[in-house]
Amino acid sequence: MDHEDEEIEIPNYFICPISLDIMKDPVITVSGITYDRESIDRWLVKVPSCPVTKHPIPSDSDLTPNHTLRRLIQHWCVENATRGVVRIPTPRVPPGKPNVVEEIKNLKKFGDEALRREDTLKNLEALAMEGETNRRLMCEGDVHRSLILFVVKCTREEEEEEGQRLIKRQLDETLRLLHLIGVPLHDSRTILMENDKILESLALVLNQQNFINKAYTIVLLRNLTENTSSHIAERLNPEILKGIICFLKDVISSFNHKTPNVNTTAQSSNPRVRNKVQSKLDYTLVVKQAVTASLMILLETSSWSRNRSILVDLGAVSQLIELEISSTGDNRATELVLGILSRLCCCANGRAEILAHRGGIAIVTKRLLGVSIAADDRALSILSTVSKFSREKAVVEEMVCVGTVEKLCTVLRVDCGLSLKEKAKEILRDHFDEWKKFPCIDVTILTKLLSSSHEDLLAEFYSQANV
Repeated sequence: MDHEDEEIEIPNYFICPISLDIMKDPVITVSGITYDRESIDRWLVKVPSCPVTKHPIPSDSDLTPNHTLRRLIQHWCVENATRGVVRIPTPRVPPGKPNVVEEIKNLKKFGDEALRREDTLKNLEALAMEGETNRRLMCEGDVHRSLILFVVKCTREEEEEEGQRLIKRQLDETLRLLHLIGVPLHDSRTILMENDKILESLALVLNQQNFINKAYTIVLLRNLTENTSSHIAERLNPEILKGIICFLKDVISSFNHKTPNVNTTAQSSNPRVRNKVQSKLDYTLVVKQAVTASLMILLETSSWSRNRSILVDLGAVSQLIELEISSTGDNRATELVLGILSRLCCCANGRAEILAHRGGIAIVTKRLLGVSIAADDRALSILSTVSKFSREKAVVEEMVCVGTVEKLCTVLRVDCGLSLKEKAKEILRDHFDEWKKFPCIDVTILTKLLSSSHEDLLAEFYSQANV
């Protein structure tokens, strides 16, 4: 028998209790249990206790490298190399807690002066890239607060051309570092309340040309507004809404053309982190996060009629439709887009914009029964509102041409929620007299669907499915 055909038995103590994979960098916690460093770092960000013993693990406790176990694993890998086992390289020792603590002390002592030094932001970024533990320590040391205030300073200072270049570089580094470490949930509720200049500064960044900075800013903005007073969302600066819509326009443009180069757009300028695996700074991931954050902000702010009018005037309807047409299959984004459009339909200008876009009714119809129950509900809400308040012949005709009538009939036939069927039936009934005039509409089938009970239609659906 060949070595390759033999089943390889992995010693249980080589396996991380969290990831259930062979440990690459085994470390011992204060609870005495060994885990892979990356896995326990991620765990402790969410749960400050040992996964096995459930004992608390203080945030200031150290993870001690288990060198003996790591050598045993490496030796075992070498012995089984002929059976396809790849040797695990010796992990580089990460900068320890003292390095992070020292940087935080300097930041608290010297404030903005420390951040203006050439190496401070680079040192913090290098430490943040080392793992979740360092990022957690930075949040506990209020580094995020210092960085946000520094963004405010950077956007308000007027300098000569040379000074402006320096400020721009510092702003780039600050926003990237903020994206790396994030804003703790408990702090996001109060930061905006304590400084009314923050939103103004973020609006300025959003209306600048740097695409990736816009992405970082929108994610930060979502973190800050997610759990704050509804008054902030209700009275959000129109310049912020304008910046978000412009960002979505840039995203759509990148879908339709060549995506901006990752290395020149998203990569850190810091040589100490440039060659590392930068999953949190990955261009595609950052943009996707920013798109989701943009849509969530727009959905929340569109709850108020004042904001709906502002969004429509800023061209939000057209950009949302274009974004959905260019969609790469993100169901969550589709749900959010349809949710925003259903709210913007509440005003006459919003409905007019949907009808003015040649792909508006078509893309909403296409998404119906193709994404999720939430998306179905929102799509039917849009179609219902548009058909109820816009009864022009052109609208009725478009719904026939793009397949809306056929899709509504399908809703009545298939197994879906009763409320969805009721909405679909209401739309079909309201326009029955107009739609029956079209030769492509089977009046007999349409009449049967409208007159039959949901139970009868469902029974017919299952009988046909079992044939």
